[in-house]
Amino acid sequence: MPVSARTLLACALLGAVALSPVASGALAVFPYAALGACVAAFAAYAFGRTRGRAAKGVSVVLLSACFGVTLFDLAARPLLLYLSGARPSERYIQRWPPLPSLQRYAAGVEFDGETYGDLSATSGRAAWRELHRVRFVTDGHGFRNEPRPANDAAPPFDVIVLGDSFGVAASTTQDETLSAVLARDYRLNVYNLSISREGPRHEYANLLLEGPRLKTREGACVLWLIFDGNDLDDAYPAELMNPRPARLSLFERLTIAVQDFRASSPVRRIFVRGDAARVLERSLPDGRRVLFHKDYAERRGRTAEAVARHQNFAPLRETFEAMRGLAAERRLKVLVALVPSKEEVYSWVLEGVPAWPPDPGPSGFAGALGGLCEREGFGFLDLKPVLSEEARREYERSGALLWWPDDTHWNALGQRAAARAVYQNLPAPPARD
Repeated sequence: MPVSARTLLACALLGAVALSPVASGALAVFPYAALGACVAAFAAYAFGRTRGRAAKGVSVVLLSACFGVTLFDLAARPLLLYLSGARPSERYIQRWPPLPSLQRYAAGVEFDGETYGDLSATSGRAAWRELHRVRFVTDGHGFRNEPRPANDAAPPFDVIVLGDSFGVAASTTQDETLSAVLARDYRLNVYNLSISREGPRHEYANLLLEGPRLKTREGACVLWLIFDGNDLDDAYPAELMNPRPARLSLFERLTIAVQDFRASSPVRRIFVRGDAARVLERSLPDGRRVLFHKDYAERRGRTAEAVARHQNFAPLRETFEAMRGLAAERRLKVLVALVPSKEEVYSWVLEGVPAWPPDPGPSGFAGALGGLCEREGFGFLDLKPVLSEEARREYERSGALLWWPDDTHWNALGQRAAARAVYQNLPAPPARD
């Protein structure tokens, strides 16, 4: 017997309601899409002409639950992202449609509220959060800068900060980030081109693509922040050596928009479990909790030979070679600043030994990276000895740390210490008019 159009429409509506929590992102595709399909099939069966009230009642309850979850997820998005504790660097980041292997923040963000560290977020333990207030602002291009008038009268940039989350400094308020301190305290005109969760090859691609719109002084400096903890282990996509942003089809744009929309589900954020095994909890002598990253702790012991044998060392070297050509073409100087991990600087806390044992010297990655910089003609600044000494001095003076206790990144004290070291090592600090 042929199926009527009315029946087909009813089945489609039942399927849409049953699968709506998956479509909104409140539930993962696997295994909940199959479960939603079963709910839709049962509902279609229950609403057949000869079915009893019990089957209809059960299907109504199941469909109501699906619809309720979806409605709550959609209605709560403006508010529950705050209640669920989504950090601003996670809340506003999105793939860049012309080249989805790169990311940008949403343009024109003006966030002012509480946040906490990435390590407490990874742990999934709310009791470990060190809540503090931040202001997080992005410009019209999706980078963490104050909005700047787009006109020829604007002064050219002295420094372009290139990096990952250390350049973004999402846990630190806007006025205390490295780029803001360089601008305020050292009178440099700075543009921050950093994006969280991106590696050296992504950073090179961002400079290549965004550089033409950035007016720079003759001999302006690219401050390239390389993180000892994970930059060697990041992805090095081949396509980013010669990135080609494309005008996507309507279907491709819709696909990316749907995926990003699903990823921002507040309901799913609430129920996502942390990975406490990756977070190490330690205590200072006065009992204050300090969190460390297990992976970064293990990578401290890499030798220069182990770094050179790493599968990503050759791609890193290729990226540095490409950066040399780009800098020469645009008449830029490059200063590579190696950012040590918290696990290196506060190793005595991590290992539970007396404070400030003798410095073991540069890391294996520092030795290998210094060699690459010498080969390419880049300036090189290992921040580990500078920050280790400043960390010791500050701790002995006031008990304060340079890192957030529940984060892998610097707090305002760390930002200022790094900015001071960077300024003192700029290839040629530009004369101010």
